Amino acid sequence: MRQIVRFLVYLVIGVVLLSLSILTLLWSIGYMQAGFVATSLLSALIGFTLLSAGLYILRLSAYVYALEKGGGVERVEGKS
Repeated sequence: MRQIVRFLVYLVIGVVLLSLSILTLLWSIGYMQAGFVATSLLSALIGFTLLSAGLYILRLSAYVYALEKGGGVERVEGKS
C-alpha cells in the first residue's frame, strides 16, 4: 500500500508540473504579443524547464510502478 502511494504522489506531481509548464508557455506567448520580449523569453525558459522536470517525474513514476508490480525495468540492447 505504501508503494502505491509513492507511485501516485509521483504521478500527481508530474501532472501538476506538466500543467504549470503549459500555462507558463501560454503566458510566454501572451507576453510576446504584448511586446515584452525579455519577459516572454524568461517565461519560455521556465516553461521548458518545468516541462522537462514533469516528464522526468512521470518517467520516474513509471519505473516505480514497474518495480512495484515486480516486473522490473527492462533495458534494450544498444541503448543506455
